[in-house]
Amino acid sequence: MKVILFDIDGTLLRCDGAGKRSMMRACIDVFGTAGGMEDINFQGKTDLYLIRQSLIPAGLDETEVMRGIGELRSRYTSYLSEAMRNGAGTLLPGVPPLLERLSAAPGTLLGVLTGNFRSGAAVKLERFDLGGFFRFGVYGDDVTDRNEMPPVARDLARAITGVDLSYGDMVIVGDTSHDIECARSVSAVSLCVGTGWDDRENLIALEPDFYFDDLGDTDAVVRAILPRHGQAGTQNGTGVQST
Repeated sequence: MKVILFDIDGTLLRCDGAGKRSMMRACIDVFGTAGGMEDINFQGKTDLYLIRQSLIPAGLDETEVMRGIGELRSRYTSYLSEAMRNGAGTLLPGVPPLLERLSAAPGTLLGVLTGNFRSGAAVKLERFDLGGFFRFGVYGDDVTDRNEMPPVARDLARAITGVDLSYGDMVIVGDTSHDIECARSVSAVSLCVGTGWDDRENLIALEPDFYFDDLGDTDAVVRAILPRHGQAGTQNGTGVQST
């Protein structure tokens, strides 16, 4: 059994800024301010972390922020849905054929591992009809720190399959240094893709198990994720692929 966990933003798709704009708008509705959110880098962080980091330094206390999270999430999801219906978002190269191949392979279980709120993740995936590929997910509603997500994913995968999976059978696919660190924190396999906003050379320097410029070469990515299909080529001892 192989569990393959995909980040969303910068890995499967881009929202063209709609996510951040929707979150800021929701914060202003609920709390009267977005605090320092405009200047915060959203990449690799959970929504709950971003909200706290934006609002608490602006003078709101933890209790007040957490009391308003439900209303904020509802408004954010509504604004994001509106933006996506109006055409926001870009599907990244190779994503549908890769998900089709992996979901059809015997002994694989696909999930999402994302900092997005569950409802926001659903909106983004539905924009490109991707939701049906994933059996489960770990979201920004579940934990604040991304590195806390793999144990949750392992428990969920065990509940679905009945198999007590090792982290070595888990592949985390993402586009940031945070995704690489998340995989490394539990000795899972890391596959990093250069379609996000992090610098390519910086990502490669972190030595993920595999790196691809994008997910466009379906055969090569499948070989990396599923070793029984053959080994991906290497460069300097690391699974670095330019596509």
